[in-house]
Amino acid sequence: MGEGKRGKPGNELERLEIFAQLAAEYFRMVALFQADAEQAVHSIEGERRHWIELFRAAMLRKFIVRDEHVSLKLVVRALRLCNYSADPRIADGTQQVVELFTEEMVQGRQPVVPGPAPDDGSDRFEDVLYGRLLHGDADRFHRSGWATDYARLGAAAARRFDAERALEKALDLVRYGFANGLLRAPEAADEEAGRAAGR
Repeated sequence: MGEGKRGKPGNELERLEIFAQLAAEYFRMVALFQADAEQAVHSIEGERRHWIELFRAAMLRKFIVRDEHVSLKLVVRALRLCNYSADPRIADGTQQVVELFTEEMVQGRQPVVPGPAPDDGSDRFEDVLYGRLLHGDADRFHRSGWATDYARLGAAAARRFDAERALEKALDLVRYGFANGLLRAPEAADEEAGRAAGR
């Protein structure tokens, strides 16, 4: 499924601008809302940690779901298209993002599978997000009954946080590109190349 048109950035450079702000906000939120991992699961602090992990996973979603406007997949494409000067740091770093962001981290719209979630909860974590946090989808709500198992839910959420290394690398590249004037909308870069060729 491709990127939806609703709210789509006007061009690839705008995508990178939006991504940079949202990724910076995400990491700021992670820094501000640290939970003590040593607390017992059924204590107040353990419950607090549980909810912080859920909200963190919900906020991370926009960067890992394929058809979101600021998904890492589309940000990688935008970096490649906007790197008009073929800066090697951006080119090499973009490839590193691809390598860091593995297929296992990619969470898209999962096919609806009737019945309970698998034991590890990995491919049904979307049910928790859509049935409990982001939406109130009844089918997904019922399938997400295992969300009361804090250990299982925490393990499923933690798998998603592996994507943060790729997200941080992409944010560093975008910041570097903007700070050094190395990123342009593909249309602008094409126009400049055309003018240079006509000289």
